[in-house]
Amino acid sequence: MTMPEAPKLENVHYDEQALVMDREQIDMLIMSDEGDALLARELFELFATESAAKLDDLPEICGDGDLGRLRDLVHFVAGSAGNLGMARLGLFYRGIEQAIDQNALTDISGIDGVIRQEFEVAREAFRADFDF
Repeated sequence: MTMPEAPKLENVHYDEQALVMDREQIDMLIMSDEGDALLARELFELFATESAAKLDDLPEICGDGDLGRLRDLVHFVAGSAGNLGMARLGLFYRGIEQAIDQNALTDISGIDGVIRQEFEVAREAFRADFDF
């Protein structure tokens, strides 16, 4: 499966060459040479459900220009994504968080689609890697 290009937002900096899915990270998390696919799936489903619910608020957050809520949202998702091996998603969201902290990202109108799309790319990569 060909992965889409890394997302780009003005003043948001991160490693765009990072892997979408870093299988070594998830293997370290579940601490098994064979990889416990059931545990990985359970962790992923919990992450996907909680994150998707938060991402449903993106149009409102970005439409209102609410930088604080956007920062909280990407902070929440980034940590879990990184732990689950969704490297590029975690780095992209951390880049958004840092840009907000540095007052480098102030106009968030219309960026909800890019933020959501990268979540979907990572989610599909995880599902493909674990064949579910």
